[in-house]
Amino acid sequence: MNLRPGILSRWLVPAVVVPVILLLVALFAFLGHRVWLDSSAECVRCHGDQQKVTQMGASWSYVSEESMRKESGHPYILCRDCHLGNGRAQDKEVAHRGMLKMLLVSDDGELLARKSHYPYGLSRTGTERIFGFLPKKEVNGEWLFYPVRNILWHDRNPETLNFDPSLAAKTCGKSGCHPEELKQFLRTTMATNRRQRTMKSWQEPYGPHNCGPSFADLPPGDVLRGAGLSFENTAKIAGEMKVLFSPRQAAVKQKLCNVCHTGCLDCHFQPGDGKGVHHFAKKPVAESCAGFGRSTSMCHAGSMQSRRGGTYLGGDYSVPAGMTADTHQQKGLHCTDCHLVGEKGMGDMERKADCRDCHRQVEEAIAGSVHRQLSCAACHIGELGGYQITVWGPGIAAGEKNPFHKYLYYGIQKPPLLMKDRGGIWQPMKVWPNSVGNIKPEVAPTGRFLYRWPKGESEDAYAVLGTVSAGGNDRHLLWLEAEQASHPYGKARDCASCHRGEEQTVISRWEFADDQGAESFSGGYRIVADGRELRIEGLKSDGPVRPQAGFMLEDFAPWLRFAKAWRVPGDFAIRTDQGKYRRELAAFTSVQKRITALDRQRQGEDARQHKKYRALRNRVLHNPSGESDRLTDISPGFSDKKERKGP
Repeated sequence: MNLRPGILSRWLVPAVVVPVILLLVALFAFLGHRVWLDSSAECVRCHGDQQKVTQMGASWSYVSEESMRKESGHPYILCRDCHLGNGRAQDKEVAHRGMLKMLLVSDDGELLARKSHYPYGLSRTGTERIFGFLPKKEVNGEWLFYPVRNILWHDRNPETLNFDPSLAAKTCGKSGCHPEELKQFLRTTMATNRRQRTMKSWQEPYGPHNCGPSFADLPPGDVLRGAGLSFENTAKIAGEMKVLFSPRQAAVKQKLCNVCHTGCLDCHFQPGDGKGVHHFAKKPVAESCAGFGRSTSMCHAGSMQSRRGGTYLGGDYSVPAGMTADTHQQKGLHCTDCHLVGEKGMGDMERKADCRDCHRQVEEAIAGSVHRQLSCAACHIGELGGYQITVWGPGIAAGEKNPFHKYLYYGIQKPPLLMKDRGGIWQPMKVWPNSVGNIKPEVAPTGRFLYRWPKGESEDAYAVLGTVSAGGNDRHLLWLEAEQASHPYGKARDCASCHRGEEQTVISRWEFADDQGAESFSGGYRIVADGRELRIEGLKSDGPVRPQAGFMLEDFAPWLRFAKAWRVPGDFAIRTDQGKYRRELAAFTSVQKRITALDRQRQGEDARQHKKYRALRNRVLHNPSGESDRLTDISPGFSDKKERKGP
């Protein structure tokens, strides 16, 4: 390149140089100011002064930078990286403007003030783990709760209570933190909430659902892009109703639905239990999957657990409280030990766990046995809790009338009903009656159970029984919901519970304990499934039902008007060759007796040898007529004489 003499000197004149210098100074000043603002100096100065925060009436907010970094496991993190706000401002109001903090949600879906409703540091209190983080105070040995329904962490939109990807992008997903993980998560079913958002109305596209339609949520998509509301479905739902359903009513319902759906912090923020208020964990623990002590209606401790009837943690995390924890939980396994991350990455949890990862020999034995068409859960789940009846009817939401209050009947049904899935495998299914009132169109029965997700995403099914009139609230749409159960695993059910006859009978006992509609009352019913149909029999309350003022029976208990309407045609019988059953039962009884003796003989042996023995014994127990010869591999010198005398 040839430069003619004088070219540079022509440009190096004050009229050019001065503006360029000023522009560079302005640019560097702007960038420098941004760097200067990206600081938490004043956060640390204020909240690290214990005397000052105590004088301000917020002694619980004292925290040192060192403790925060140690608890979080992030050695270089700043307060603003998670909480935003203005870390250079000395004025409290300016500093806290735009700051993210935990959200305290009332029964009406409104946000409550921290100072008046959580006047101490974030910590577990009380005796029930599921309510551990809810604010409460002890008075005369009794824990009294503040009126807080749920606690949400600060990656939620405060207007809609949805997980907010824009907030996550400024915090967890910012450059230098976890941007790739956030990108992966936003494409998962967990983040997009695709299944619930697919439900456009009480009928479309896949029939009525226990959780109701997506009242005012965003439409489903492959990537989560926002946290707002959409009223596209609201108009469709209102068109199906004989009563008013306004956008305001829809928004109220949707906000409370959004509480249950999850974000980054729901899984990875695990404060308390001696680990500090800023503790994060790479691996979610089982309690995180159930809301981590922030009350019911959170994550899997919400409607999903009550629909499927299972529990993993048991105790006060079960519905009703007091159910036995899953055997895997008792042995220290967490959900993510079995439900692995799928191909979409972070948050793409595999719905189906593979028992062969740990129980290969048992799976091989089952594959060659008379039970090869049974899932493991079919035998090893003995009872199901959660919803026993669900009624959607008029009630109060956010202090105003709403046509969609979800009246809840909680209880236990056992033993679980078994139904064949699309692959012909018997699965335990939670079946219970559902209804919604004030439906405008007449809806025809489906005449059978239909799988809700035609591409096989789940084995959940439903059967529409049609619309019926009950006097009040005009037409009621009735359906039976059947959802596949997956927990709690425990001791196998009794053989006779399946093979005493072709007919299956499930006993349900429940209690109505809603805060609206009526005083608490109890009742029950039987699910009878045979070669002709599945039906609900004996649906009744134990005593009189007393509606509260302003409510009528059809609001919360319309089933009293049509207790015999719950039946679906189909073949649900478990057919058994009784001769073959007696032979298999005799083989099992014999093997079980011999193994009981072996268990005594092998107590105290080397741990490695005992593990091999346990694997083989379990293999034999799961196919006694085909695998009993393997007992010779683990019982050298075994004889009937030894068996009778014991070890």
